[in-house]
Amino acid sequence: MFSIAPLLVLLLAIVALNWFMPPSLATQTPSREATAVPPQISASTTNHTPSPILQATILPSPTPTATPLPAVVPEASITLLGPPAEGNFSVNDRIAFYWAYSEDLLPGQEFLFTLRENAEILAASSLRAPNFGTAYQIVLDMTDVVTEGETAVWQVQLQWQNIDQPLLASENRTLSLMKTQ
Repeated sequence: MFSIAPLLVLLLAIVALNWFMPPSLATQTPSREATAVPPQISASTTNHTPSPILQATILPSPTPTATPLPAVVPEASITLLGPPAEGNFSVNDRIAFYWAYSEDLLPGQEFLFTLRENAEILAASSLRAPNFGTAYQIVLDMTDVVTEGETAVWQVQLQWQNIDQPLLASENRTLSLMKTQ
């Protein structure tokens, strides 16, 4: 009986609270009462002077200026390593053209290799990084090159990418092309 007594006392307390207490706010109907609103300050009651309207200043657009590209070091040189001058080759050969440059290429620089017959360009190719140790090499299959003559001249030029003006040029080197029967 003593163990049930606290439970009974709690139950009687809940019943008494529900019996004697007024209903909760959720069951009451809302009433419409007027509330006080603080007075609003209107533009006509203030002594505000409008700020002046300033004219916009139109500045001229900046004119782009050419950024000067670094110059080639005066001691720089392109040394042709092969094939040797006046070398004899068949028009069916694969010929390796290779050269060295005394400096490191700057970003944006490239070598332009050209093989010419008189004023006509037979082959042209560009390199932007060493591909033969610290040197440069281009292998050309002469069966892909259409030539009528017996001699051709090759040269390497240093230039900026997308600018067709040589910064430095190698010597012209001649090679003989023999037609095979």
